[in-house]
Amino acid sequence: MNYSKPFDADPESAAEPRRRDMGTIYVKSGSGHRQSYADLLGPALGLSPAMGPMSRALKKRLLAADRLFFATLDDDLVSFVSIALRRAALGRATVALFLGPQSCFGPFNLKRLLKKSIFVFLRRVPKVTVASIIPLSLAPEYGTVVDVGLHDPQWWDMHDGYILRQPGDTPVATEVRHLAGGRPIVCWLGAASVHKGFAFMVAIIEANPAIAKRLCFVTAGTANSEQALVSRFKSMGGIHIDRRLTDAEWESLYGVADAVWACYDPRYDQASGVFGRALQFGVPAIVRRSSLIHTAATKFGAPVHAIDFGDCNGAATELNKIAKADRGTATTEEREIRIRSWRNDFISSTMRALEGSTHTDAELCEGAA
Repeated sequence: MNYSKPFDADPESAAEPRRRDMGTIYVKSGSGHRQSYADLLGPALGLSPAMGPMSRALKKRLLAADRLFFATLDDDLVSFVSIALRRAALGRATVALFLGPQSCFGPFNLKRLLKKSIFVFLRRVPKVTVASIIPLSLAPEYGTVVDVGLHDPQWWDMHDGYILRQPGDTPVATEVRHLAGGRPIVCWLGAASVHKGFAFMVAIIEANPAIAKRLCFVTAGTANSEQALVSRFKSMGGIHIDRRLTDAEWESLYGVADAVWACYDPRYDQASGVFGRALQFGVPAIVRRSSLIHTAATKFGAPVHAIDFGDCNGAATELNKIAKADRGTATTEEREIRIRSWRNDFISSTMRALEGSTHTDAELCEGAA
């Protein structure tokens, strides 16, 4: 569903009178997770989505909004800072999700220092709230560059406030189940990507060919520039679905998967939608040992297979432990309560910030649930 609307009209000339609960959620483009953020968070927060590259007309609309939420400030930091500061001077609240606060940390370089300095400054500006999509209990250092740490929407988006949706079945899932022939199924969900560990997964199978006879490896998503890797993967018995799946199809693959791949390159240490859906559906995830999502899984008691990135033989030993997943009802109920609390906390914290409320020190240490 696409909630984006044209933004070239003057907001003051709208047919309906301005209401106190009006507001706007902005994403620069609909690529990747951005469209899903707009589709999910717009209705949840009562905001009208706007999408597109920054223009004079769009900037005018964002400046005039009663409440403004930048769902992906990483796409246009300069515009966010400019608009947020001007709105703060007018007494209007601006809230933003910072998807990659880890980019402010690491070995010294001028660009990183400048970026961190900007966020440290913004924390002192009233009416401007920046939130990470990793709770500060998992990454306390983020507290120097964000006002509050929340759970990634893709860690709770299968919950509608009443129930936690479970995967259905589709012809794709049925075919994968058939091809697996009773073997446990390991799914890679999304486009083939080296920085998300695709080359490592292929290397594990090549170094340990017998593992492909015990486990059924499935990749579902476009290959783009990784066709050579995909060919090697298929030659070792892997199943590749070379297209973008529908929402129902990728959800159904969680329903047949006994583990999903979320073991990413150490340089890609951040929240993960694949891991988030595994959390919600109760599917074990394959993660990089000591990564942020491994820390999260340990804290929340989520099932994972932790491996060291680059260690093919050690990874094969761990992957050989994968068995048919046992998803009991008690675990599902426990999980549902946790996911609902993350959803409610995200919405309530964001709504308070949109109204201009500041976060207390206690809220800065949230995420224990």
